[in-house]
Amino acid sequence: MELARGEKTYIKKLGKEHIDLMQNWGRHGNPLFSCYNFPHMSERQKDCWYRNKTRGFSKKCFVVFNDCNQLVGYISLRNIRIFKKTGELGIVFDPNNIDRGYGTDGLKAFLRYYFEILKMRALYLKVSIFNKRAQRCYKKAGFRLSDIVTEEFEDQSLPIFQDDYFIPYRHFFKLENERIKCQFIDMVITRDRYYLEVKDER
Repeated sequence: MELARGEKTYIKKLGKEHIDLMQNWGRHGNPLFSCYNFPHMSERQKDCWYRNKTRGFSKKCFVVFNDCNQLVGYISLRNIRIFKKTGELGIVFDPNNIDRGYGTDGLKAFLRYYFEILKMRALYLKVSIFNKRAQRCYKKAGFRLSDIVTEEFEDQSLPIFQDDYFIPYRHFFKLENERIKCQFIDMVITRDRYYLEVKDER
């Protein structure tokens, strides 16, 4: 069932049948984004992954289709707080379908569902400071910076300080207690801010 629709995309609830479609996605060329490549899984791993993503009240997962009915994105809500009406956003798009406006359009469609249908009050996210494309997408959708923090990087195996490829990015990282840490930007959009953005667009 379609939950929300934008100009280029529409949103549906994640189903197990969507896993195979996501496994056919492209791969990121930049190793800094390798942790966003959708993994190839066995049938048993697919079952476990799906149960983990859909079980419980503190998380919900969705998929984004483009106007050609291709599955191009995946959206997760984590740490949903029912009484505070807040959640944390996670979003991943097929590397073969980036820079086509699907990210911004899909996110705006999802925000309409999040604030107008689910009646939530605020949505938070965290984005690595070097991920400029994602930051532009979030700002276009109405998110605003709330803080800059330093946390452990997801892929501890990357040779950030050994491989010359990463020289342009090293100032975003540091080694602390033998763990790679990276700067992240915390962003937020409130319901009030969302409605201001909608009003401005109209």
